[in-house]
Amino acid sequence: MIRRPGAAPRRRFGGDLLPFQVLMGVTAGGIGGIVTVLGELRDEFGFSGTGIGVMVASGFVAAFVSQVTLARLADMGHARMMATAGIGLSAAAMLMMVFAEGLAVWVLSRAVLGFAGGLILPGVRRAASVHDPARAGENLGRMVVAETTGFIFGPVLTALLVWAGGIRTPFAVFAGAMLLFVPVAMRLPPDRGLLDASRRATSFDLLSMRRLQGALIMVGGYFMMIGAWEAVLPVMFADRGAGAVATGIAFTMVAVPIILVGTRAGRLADRVGPVRVTMAGLVVVSVLTMFYGVIPGVIPIVVAMVLVGFADGYGFTAAHAVVARAVPERRQAAALGLMGAAEVAGAAIAALPAALLYDRFGVGVTWPAVGLTVLALVLAGWLRIRGTVPASGPDAPDAPEVDAAT
Repeated sequence: MIRRPGAAPRRRFGGDLLPFQVLMGVTAGGIGGIVTVLGELRDEFGFSGTGIGVMVASGFVAAFVSQVTLARLADMGHARMMATAGIGLSAAAMLMMVFAEGLAVWVLSRAVLGFAGGLILPGVRRAASVHDPARAGENLGRMVVAETTGFIFGPVLTALLVWAGGIRTPFAVFAGAMLLFVPVAMRLPPDRGLLDASRRATSFDLLSMRRLQGALIMVGGYFMMIGAWEAVLPVMFADRGAGAVATGIAFTMVAVPIILVGTRAGRLADRVGPVRVTMAGLVVVSVLTMFYGVIPGVIPIVVAMVLVGFADGYGFTAAHAVVARAVPERRQAAALGLMGAAEVAGAAIAALPAALLYDRFGVGVTWPAVGLTVLALVLAGWLRIRGTVPASGPDAPDAPEVDAAT
């Protein structure tokens, strides 16, 4: 193989991506676990629904800020330091929750946890995308699987710990676990890709690239559906007689297909092109979402959610590769940080309008509106991408030559 000047040797498969996968899963598990106890927090401390909303929003805002402003540092070779700091801050946030009483402290601790996640994720995703550019989709798919696994098992573990030791117990356990993973972060494998030596102050210059614009529009549109899900589905299930357990099972059933197909979806994106796979998956997601308003009961909705989960597994996984290949290798973390910001922004923008639509007009208006919005944004993103070429990866104009042995 003829390598790019200054690039480290690359391996064909991702065995040494395991530490990054573990870190991704632990981070997602800690953040996802908090969702499980929001109701108990409200009852235990007498917080209002608005107070809980402010607490949740603080984490989203902090994650948005850290990914937009600091993700670029991972492109400069600081991913290991950022991951170590992120894990340390996560442990500190969890410890704050062990002793927190007033709402202000809970809001601050959730914001610190969100900021910490924003430090960790861009560098971890960059590690996957630059590990082997020809297999960027497959390796990013491994990260999606790790992240989804954390989001599934974090809430389950949290629920068990609350049952066994009370509402403070999960935070103490997660704080201890985070501290145990500090040495893992400190010993992450070195960055394999080309580094950004420009010392630029922000990542916003990347937004001038049409291909990245299109990718972020698609991702933001997809996460508008996620925001609507979180705001409406639990209430809709409750209105149909389903309890918290049934709701939890329903959301788990969406995540399981992503775990099953995530790596395979990335591999398919590498073979046929990530834009095609992203479009196919997200168009299916948006169309199925429109029909939530006419599907009766709870179990039929869960079946539809499972189908959406399979489409998610292909569309969202491939979207990572679309973002990664839209920018040069040395800007991967910055672009993936912008992707994380688009995720948070899309979910936040849609959550309240979806809830208001459901309260006023019911499912017959809410889900068609959500599905059509997602579909419109996915198509708008595709139109921005159309006619552009990748800036990195095997299809890029300056892609390195590969000999027959590779």
